Amino acid sequence: MAISPRQGLAAIDYYMVGISKLPGWDDPVKLSSNESVLGMSPAAIEAAQRAIPDSHLYPEVDTEILAEALAERYRLNPDWMAFGPGSDEVLQRIVNTFSGPGEELVHSKNAYMQFPIYAKVAGATPVAADDNDFHYDVDKILSKVNNNTRIVLLANPDNPSGSCLSAGEIRRLHAALPGNVLLIVDSAYDEFAGADDYESATNLVHEYDNVIVTRSFSKVYGMAGLRLGWCYGQPQYIEVMTRIGPSFPINTAAFAAGIEAVKDTAHVDKVLAHNRRWIEELSRQFTTMGLKVYPSQTNFILVGFSTEAGKTASEANTWLNENGIIPRQFALDDFSNKLRFTVGKDDGMEKTIAVMREFLNR
Repeated sequence: MAISPRQGLAAIDYYMVGISKLPGWDDPVKLSSNESVLGMSPAAIEAAQRAIPDSHLYPEVDTEILAEALAERYRLNPDWMAFGPGSDEVLQRIVNTFSGPGEELVHSKNAYMQFPIYAKVAGATPVAADDNDFHYDVDKILSKVNNNTRIVLLANPDNPSGSCLSAGEIRRLHAALPGNVLLIVDSAYDEFAGADDYESATNLVHEYDNVIVTRSFSKVYGMAGLRLGWCYGQPQYIEVMTRIGPSFPINTAAFAAGIEAVKDTAHVDKVLAHNRRWIEELSRQFTTMGLKVYPSQTNFILVGFSTEAGKTASEANTWLNENGIIPRQFALDDFSNKLRFTVGKDDGMEKTIAVMREFLNR
């Protein structure tokens, strides 16, 4: 007799990872996974390579060294950090720690698609709040908070919409939460946010004792394949997060690369400049083509297609694939006529614009 998984886990849908291969194309233009097309800092690559010969040993690394580098870079407290193999693992650990059966986690309906999965794995109930055309609606989120709510989880900036909540809005949301509700802010795209009214949620951690922020090395630092993430919270949270976390939360290569990646601000500036240029150009070009482009504070744009024009996102995706380009298509009703495009290399961006124009002019 087969042993069944815990009740509720069987109802979890697979998280759809963006495809990376196309039949007939050896080197397609991959714009589906929000990776940094400029890759890791050269100094980080060298550091990772130097660490590989010792990878037969368990990575008993001193995370304080990495914490100090992050603290200096972002003006944070190094003692308020916990690490893990990617911010996904860190987020799952936080949700497991602070919610469970009979309790609720509130998230925005069209936010990062792992959020309700985290809740279900913890045995908690995910509660979705409606948004306002794929932008978080603070009042609708607050309307879902009740005596069973233990966590409000949001991404700021958001994936897959690319939008962000202003400092005033996220502070208004926090101010209206009961003191026993934990606000978790997934800030994987924090470095890309350039809006005048944006504020890093790490500021809230310094002011309030019910906020935890997660951050990632996968985006601006280009270390997606090495899996390194961290969270920032007050000591009472960091102590338990560290105690229940993996025995070795950072692999040897990621640890060495992470330190150098944080130090190499010139490479980060290069990544951000490349990203800003193409976010602006893609947005301008697609808008002139009659597409709806959602404002982005990330390294990607979400694009809506008009059914009245007779051009659907599915048809566009097929045309792009036939021409060796992979955008992100979502198998969700609310995203049925939308595609997401990550910023790529110059030639890939130019090709994408040209192929999209061909498609729309057919």
